[in-house]
Amino acid sequence: MMPGYTRAELTAELKVLPSREGGKAPREQIEAARQAASESGLAHEAGPDATVLAGDRGEVLGAMMKVIEASLDAGAHAVEVKVEAEADAPRFGRG
Repeated sequence: MMPGYTRAELTAELKVLPSREGGKAPREQIEAARQAASESGLAHEAGPDATVLAGDRGEVLGAMMKVIEASLDAGAHAVEVKVEAEADAPRFGRG
């Protein structure tokens, strides 16, 4: 079987921008995002502060919101998000 990443309909790269004034330490803010991403089952490492979610459009979008929420709840200043649709995946509004 091919890994899910190569068959992904959608990918989202999330980079946490921690805050020193946040509720938790910067490393904990990043870890909160990683934990939420890991729980989705869609996560792939993308660097020290970034995670990639890859899979079905609905699953990725739902998981992305949970990662953002976990990051902000932990005190992160911002989360940068880059979303890409696979070229041969169904387009918005098309079956």
